Amino acid sequence: MANQSDFKENSIDTKDESLNGGSNFLHENKSNYNESENNVIRHENYLKLKEIAQGILTERYRYMKLKAPGFMDLVVEKLCDDRISMSHYYEQNGDLMSDPDMEIMVDHGRELLIPATYQQDNLCIYQEAFRGNQLIDDYLAQELNEFLSEWLNNISNQGHIVYKAYYEEGVVSVYDEPTFDEKGCEVTEVDRIEDDDIEL
Repeated sequence: MANQSDFKENSIDTKDESLNGGSNFLHENKSNYNESENNVIRHENYLKLKEIAQGILTERYRYMKLKAPGFMDLVVEKLCDDRISMSHYYEQNGDLMSDPDMEIMVDHGRELLIPATYQQDNLCIYQEAFRGNQLIDDYLAQELNEFLSEWLNNISNQGHIVYKAYYEEGVVSVYDEPTFDEKGCEVTEVDRIEDDDIEL
């Protein structure tokens, strides 16, 4: 189980005046919002996630669960055509607690990940940079871009590999669910037939 502090340190404090009650701060920083700079980070984040959970972005899978020794599992799930969620969870008194959870819009054409919401249950944090597809907090949008970048770096360094997934609707396979080897690679139908032959 991962130390929750790994992510709490990076969580965005809703008590921070610059994010919550600091309307003057937000007003001052709106002029500093740079869409092109944000898109550079968003593209980099897309490529990082592609290395970690390519099957979600290629729409082979609608759900992926990844593991790394000593850390919480990572869940990446397709919510709709242009939105995914990414989360760590742990159990507390029988309830699943996000630590954290983000909803992320995906622009497949331009290869961008655009964080929309951030949630951290143990700190009672829920924040929206986008409501639906409408930007409502441009300063928070920048903060979430940077947080997601750091989070993806952490996940990559921790060595998470996929061990469970569900196929996207329409993916043709003779098996109901994919299986994965110790390196997180999907075991193909040929591999399974060869394994069956060895057992015989």
